[in-house]
Amino acid sequence: MLPEIDLTDAASLPEGALKTFPTPHDGPKVLLTRQQGQVRAFAPNCPHYGAPLEKGKVVDGRLICPWHHACFKVENGHLCEPPALDDLPTYAVREAEGRILVQVPASPPASTDKPETTPTAELGGTPPPAPATGPADSRTFVIVGGGAAGEFAAQTLRREGFAGRVVLVSADEKLPYDRTKLSKAYLAGKAKAETLPLREAEFYVQQKIELLQHTRVIGLSLAKQEVQLEGQPPLHYDQLLLAPGSTPNLLPKLPGHDLPGVLPLRTQADADVLLEATKDAKQVVIIGASFIGMEVASSLMAEGRTVTVIAQEKEPFARVLGPEIGQMFRKLHEEKGVHFEAEAEVSALLGEQGHVVGVQLKSGKTLPADTVVLGVGVRPATDFLKDAFSLEEDGGVAVNANLQAAPAVYAAGDIARFPLAATGQPTRIEHWRVAQQHGQVAARNMLGQQAEFTAAPFFWTQQYGKSLRYAGHAERWDEIVYHGNVAKQDFLAFFVQAGRIVAVASMGRDTDMIYITELLGQNKMPTPTALRPDLDWASVGAAT
Repeated sequence: MLPEIDLTDAASLPEGALKTFPTPHDGPKVLLTRQQGQVRAFAPNCPHYGAPLEKGKVVDGRLICPWHHACFKVENGHLCEPPALDDLPTYAVREAEGRILVQVPASPPASTDKPETTPTAELGGTPPPAPATGPADSRTFVIVGGGAAGEFAAQTLRREGFAGRVVLVSADEKLPYDRTKLSKAYLAGKAKAETLPLREAEFYVQQKIELLQHTRVIGLSLAKQEVQLEGQPPLHYDQLLLAPGSTPNLLPKLPGHDLPGVLPLRTQADADVLLEATKDAKQVVIIGASFIGMEVASSLMAEGRTVTVIAQEKEPFARVLGPEIGQMFRKLHEEKGVHFEAEAEVSALLGEQGHVVGVQLKSGKTLPADTVVLGVGVRPATDFLKDAFSLEEDGGVAVNANLQAAPAVYAAGDIARFPLAATGQPTRIEHWRVAQQHGQVAARNMLGQQAEFTAAPFFWTQQYGKSLRYAGHAERWDEIVYHGNVAKQDFLAFFVQAGRIVAVASMGRDTDMIYITELLGQNKMPTPTALRPDLDWASVGAAT
């Protein structure tokens, strides 16, 4: 039995508090909380990117991370929402004679103060249990896609006790990895390749997940319940999850689009090529002011290098976040040295000696370029499904609230056009966390649980160390109500449509966003007329 540590006096932990305490001799820190009179003890940092959980909040018995909204049950630390992959380690704790006593191992998992570049795989935590021993399960569950949705679905199947065969088919040659890092820390040289995998290879062995890497799916027979693989026999399934993600737009009609040095960014292999191509590049041009494009600009901006972003809009993100927030981001980039060609269109990519050397605009202006990065969006990677489904106009697959596309077939992540819980409006969203949540819901439904996807979509972007959070979904809006100062990156922006708040963007308001995201998911946001700059969002949540 571990020795007990006298951590603090009971009076220092009032009801509802979340506080981190040091242990003697520079030992591991401990997060304490008191909920309904009961003291709980945890590792102090989120097992996703190491966020300090004392800055999070407890809502409805769940401890929610302040950065990316992973959440854990206060009762036992069990993971209930991604992007974390593992449970939060808990420690034995008790109160005696006015003191709080804990038992902490010398090197507890997930107890880290490392920055966001720390991968989940390094943090340890509690992996899903191995398949249960018991009656044999002869079923085969196939997951197409080794991205956010596919990986999370595979581990969810095992966590939920599925003991049959799980096959995870990935077109990528790498182990499933954290794609969100590619345009940020990895491209900026702040994260190494070994930090990218979501799980190490032995995890898939331990969990009896058959991972087929570098394997391309070329067709699907719904009648035979078979997935066709390139160069391999068909793979039979009893339940199927389609989560192949997206493929980047490459501008095939643009003259010079296929010149060496014209590069997309979607996979780790793409990022590696881009890193090599820009190692000595003095002139980098990014076509498209998308989130990927702007994150790449942030990561590649360096002394002695010119980075230029070509945007069709007057301000970046204007169609997603509105012109005021877009202007703030543009100015942030310009302060770092990035140049913008706004309301511009590319007419051709110019080459010399078999390599790109410039970008010609329709205005007649030519920009010199050693490397051109394509940040002009993606499309669902669903060409192999054309014979099996009537695909949506944008290539998506229509699903119901259970993410079901056909009998025994589910779709998740970038390809799924699903009914948004708040409005019922069919929606397709390309967010990492949404894809993971889809994977979790789909896996449960493959097991017959009839779960619905009801969460409010949530995403983040980070540029020059500044993070924007966004919850809900607004393809259009009637007005945006601002609280705070957008120019100073300290604000809440409420997107109002038909008299309802349908989405909220924020910077510097992480605590408020925890409550706001919960309210959006429960369809309990206040009316726009009830908004006030001094609104206590914790009280709003408690009152609903």
